[in-house]
Amino acid sequence: MKLKKKIAVCALALCAVPFAASAELSKAEWQAKVGDCANDPSAMKATIAQIPASDQAAFVAKVNEAISKKPGSSESKAADFYAANKAAVTGASDKSAVLAEVFATVPVEYLTDINERFATELFSRNANPEKPVSDAAFTELSTNALNVVNKRCESAENAGARQAFAALMFVRASGGSPEGLTDTFVSQMTDPQAKESAGSWISEAMGGDGKEASYDNMLAAADAGEEPDHSVVLQMAGPSEVVDALLADLQAPDNQSASGSPSGMGGGAFVAGSVAGAAVPSEDLSDGRLSRVPRGALGSQSATGGNSEGTNENEENPYYSRKRGSSITPSTPEPPDYVR
Repeated sequence: MKLKKKIAVCALALCAVPFAASAELSKAEWQAKVGDCANDPSAMKATIAQIPASDQAAFVAKVNEAISKKPGSSESKAADFYAANKAAVTGASDKSAVLAEVFATVPVEYLTDINERFATELFSRNANPEKPVSDAAFTELSTNALNVVNKRCESAENAGARQAFAALMFVRASGGSPEGLTDTFVSQMTDPQAKESAGSWISEAMGGDGKEASYDNMLAAADAGEEPDHSVVLQMAGPSEVVDALLADLQAPDNQSASGSPSGMGGGAFVAGSVAGAAVPSEDLSDGRLSRVPRGALGSQSATGGNSEGTNENEENPYYSRKRGSSITPSTPEPPDYVR
């Protein structure tokens, strides 16, 4: 009886998770969390997921404003901007709008770190080797995202440099293919003066023509602050342990990523395996799924428990193998996750 109660409590908790995750914060509630999120990336990711999609960009702007006012070195601020904005993009439901807000509100000098790390950690076309992104698909996803970024940056100070940094991020994320991406991205820019120089800015930042990579001309054009020491920023923010494949999420249906729905939470861990339409379980059953055969059933010659028709009394147990490690082969092979 106690076991049944525990199972019931666990099942109820699992059922409640999607509803809790979808609860939205009011404007007053998320405004009260700006300070915490400016100091804690994990709080940022959890909070933005609870904010209505229409308010997420405004929240990111508030957090970046708070980080700008924090004391500290250029490197410490660069680490804070990187960590907070990465958490914002990964946790947001409308990733294109939030990405646009990142490039519009982070001070230009700190976009030097953000464009490099976002390119490899979030939007690389090679982030998921099992699902390669074609040249055509990458071009479509990146140009669509840049349209959103460029439009948002039009009203920001130093719009041209900001648009160029966003284009640079996707050039890096492309891995060098297809050819001519820089020209494609520059042609999308809406700042006429910056369009004339953006191609050379991107080439310089990539270290083109055998020259040392440099942001000097891009930052000078924006009259930006001091460029942080990137090696120090890496030490302070730490290397990313996980690469997120978010490229496709820039164009997910209705701007909703899979992580924003119950079926996407925890890789589908909160969706019952028997529910129609649920993801097919992987072949690797080492994840502790509740559908695995109880160990006790392996040692009983007759079937145990019950079914919709009643008990299994006097019926053969297809998993019976006499004892652990027995040489007798059962009528049905033991579950692959059974540890001898």
